[in-house]
Amino acid sequence: MADATRPGMRDGVIKRGSTYSYVVREKDHATGKTRPRWVGGFPTIRAAKEARDKARHDVHRGTWVPPQDTTVSAYLDRWIVAHAVELKPSTEKSYRDNIERYLKPAIGSERLQALSPTRLSVVFKDLHEHGGQGGKPLSPRTVEFARSVLRRAMQDAMLDRIIEVNPVVGTKRPRVHKPKHSTWTGAEAHTFLEHVAGARFEALWTLALATGMRRGELCALRWSDVDLEAGVIHVERSVTVQATTRIYSTPKNHERRDVTIDARTVAGLRAWRKTQTSERLAWGAAYDGSDPVAFTWENGTPVPPDYVSKAFIAAQAGAELGRLKLHEARHTHATILLRDGTPVHIVAKRLGHRDPSVTLNVYADAVPDDDGRAVDTFSRAVWGA
Repeated sequence: MADATRPGMRDGVIKRGSTYSYVVREKDHATGKTRPRWVGGFPTIRAAKEARDKARHDVHRGTWVPPQDTTVSAYLDRWIVAHAVELKPSTEKSYRDNIERYLKPAIGSERLQALSPTRLSVVFKDLHEHGGQGGKPLSPRTVEFARSVLRRAMQDAMLDRIIEVNPVVGTKRPRVHKPKHSTWTGAEAHTFLEHVAGARFEALWTLALATGMRRGELCALRWSDVDLEAGVIHVERSVTVQATTRIYSTPKNHERRDVTIDARTVAGLRAWRKTQTSERLAWGAAYDGSDPVAFTWENGTPVPPDYVSKAFIAAQAGAELGRLKLHEARHTHATILLRDGTPVHIVAKRLGHRDPSVTLNVYADAVPDDDGRAVDTFSRAVWGA
């Protein structure tokens, strides 16, 4: 082999200028033949030999990661295209925005294989302190999302045999404080629903509070997903809007679910369906029934999710209540149930959380501290007192 007989080379190691290089033979999976791969830049012959021995061992095991000059930017461009097939459109967009806005400017030009936990810890610290527009600080949650995107990409880079270890694992990042949710009590939710009685979207606000459904799930709901006889909502899909296009997908985490509703909510939905049927008849052929969702304008056009969020806040005007965002109606539903002792796994199922531990983590402050009650239960069971 020509590479093995170079002048000055001893057992696969050669001096080139002031540094040393080693050679290993790796298999070309396209041809099945082996080819030499040179790796250089070692300051001593001992360092080159140690690296050579490790490389030979890894080649034999099929785990060798050859040196590459791939930049973070180039890899992320490839990765997001391949990764998009398993992402919802809205999630893909948020990943792309995060990559372009934060990750590429910070480390895009750096070699992928040169990343380390120490280097990335500095990057995340810098993003937190002045990574926002005009050098303003970024919130810990935004930095954590950037870290999460990069961690997933680096995990795939390991599978692609571009890096040996994930450099994001073990990094330090800004502390993320658990957000405090604004919620209503049951009495306050009742006050709001009395306040909006007779309003066009009374049934929508009632359903949001009665089920904890997400905005996209509410706006994607079809009458075929509603069983008023059984009092059950089949949460089958969610909707996002990009530009002017409505894009439907499965609910978050692909958690389709059935949510039981109370009699008052059923009655409100029945009344709303009658209103919608009357509007369809009044508009006749001009009625837009192309997207048969449950909540529409008078002409049958689906109500946009962004409008629903704004309308919920506007509907609170004059109600003398603490102002809530639409997503906080979901928090209100969960908090009311948990404070009244509803088991966490039931609340998780209603909310569409894949794991009840997520529910417990988000709403830990709403779970009653029933240590005394537990003692009483044990005492009655064992001692009969």
